[in-house]
Amino acid sequence: MRFLFLILSLVTCHLSLAALPAQPDPSRLFVEASRAYDENRLADAITSLQTLLDSGQTLPPVLYNLGNALYRSGRLGEAIRCYRQAQWLAPRAPDIRANLGFAAQTAGITIPAPPAPIAFLLTLTSREWLYLAAATLWLLCLLAAVALLLPRTRHSLRLPAALLSLLLLLSLTGITTRHLQTRHPEYVLLTPTPLLSAPLETSTPLLSLPEGTILRALASRPPYLQVLVPATTPPPPGWLPPTPLLPVLPPPPSPPS
Repeated sequence: MRFLFLILSLVTCHLSLAALPAQPDPSRLFVEASRAYDENRLADAITSLQTLLDSGQTLPPVLYNLGNALYRSGRLGEAIRCYRQAQWLAPRAPDIRANLGFAAQTAGITIPAPPAPIAFLLTLTSREWLYLAAATLWLLCLLAAVALLLPRTRHSLRLPAALLSLLLLLSLTGITTRHLQTRHPEYVLLTPTPLLSAPLETSTPLLSLPEGTILRALASRPPYLQVLVPATTPPPPGWLPPTPLLPVLPPPPSPPS
């Protein structure tokens, strides 16, 4: 009787697993998307790559290839958003930077460039800065242990301890800088939109923003969003009417309705 119950349980478990929807194979989908792109089946390539993103595969190669397919399909705003997010995840990748610049040139926009110190701190990802901070902290602990066990070496350890302390401070600054970038997330315009001086229908348009413009959100007064256009000089804060937007920085915040 127990054996029959065990068999029935195994069969029920097998049937339950078989009824679950099959999970997409990331490698297969990526290969299919690459083949579709090479064969100029852009819609199929976009569908496969978007499926990868929806399944949690938010990786620079996926975003980069999706940006290429969207660019060739004439969807400039979405392509720029993919390149920009890929650049956030892989800030030193030359192909991503080159294609982002080319798409921006096609759209007639300028990519926002932070000041040189901020740009340097953004060349590493948050995880890389964290690994560097952890390694530096362990080395400092090792030096402290050596100084306690061998007091005569304390003088010679001052310089490496000072350098490691500076490196730790730099790592913590890098982590903080990357985090602060997410406090006011970037958005990408999907359609040409006027930048308004106030959150009112009758307000004066400040300038016309083309598709693909990269904005930084400052505040929200539904249904309007206050944004900063970092690529303009000087960057005027203004308000956007309800318009299609895509967030850039992961995790994507919900755009204003």
